[in-house]
Amino acid sequence: MRKRSNLIIAAHPDDEILGCGGIIRKKAKAGVDSYVLILTDGSSKRYSHSQKVTLKNNALAANKRIGTKKVFFKNLPNQGLDTIPLLQIVRVIEQHIDNLNIDTIFTHHGGDLNKDHRIVYEATITAARPLPEQKIKHIYTYNVASSTEWNNFEPKDIFIPNYFMDIENEIEDKIDAMECYKSEYRKYPHPRSPESLRCHAGYWGLMAGMKCAEPFHLIRAIEKE
Repeated sequence: MRKRSNLIIAAHPDDEILGCGGIIRKKAKAGVDSYVLILTDGSSKRYSHSQKVTLKNNALAANKRIGTKKVFFKNLPNQGLDTIPLLQIVRVIEQHIDNLNIDTIFTHHGGDLNKDHRIVYEATITAARPLPEQKIKHIYTYNVASSTEWNNFEPKDIFIPNYFMDIENEIEDKIDAMECYKSEYRKYPHPRSPESLRCHAGYWGLMAGMKCAEPFHLIRAIEKE
């Protein structure tokens, strides 16, 4: 029987590194494969067409550095996922669940400021619904600096982690991978700056008695004998 692996579902290039760069690297060092599915090109409505190619190359370079097994790109409309049927997004995610030997999914927090993130969350939860034949046993949401913490502080939108991964030995690898996204990097005190990413890791680590951590919220865990 082949070992199981993880699928990180991201709306845009760089979300996967911001939210899961540490855990991808940690799992890679332990011999666990992580796949990344990026649903939009991250450039339409924001940048020129040439930036689409640049972002894809950035994503490939970043994920190579961090140890991702493979990156899948689906060119759905950036900042326009609300213009297409949700079922279309669900089917894309279902296809990758069916084709990959995975049992764990990481996806966006449902209360993020970015509307694409919220839609990806909804589509993921639908695609991984607990049918008898469903092979996804664990679903986690992750925190994306400059989106998760920028929404209104309403109870329904607040990200409350209940699962912490020690990334003391991976935080610099995460920052190194993020540096591949030149157009998405910002200077301190922007949340996507190197200094801020270290601060975030330290803050989440304090919640769990660690120096550095990546936070996640466990949505569902299913164990069968």
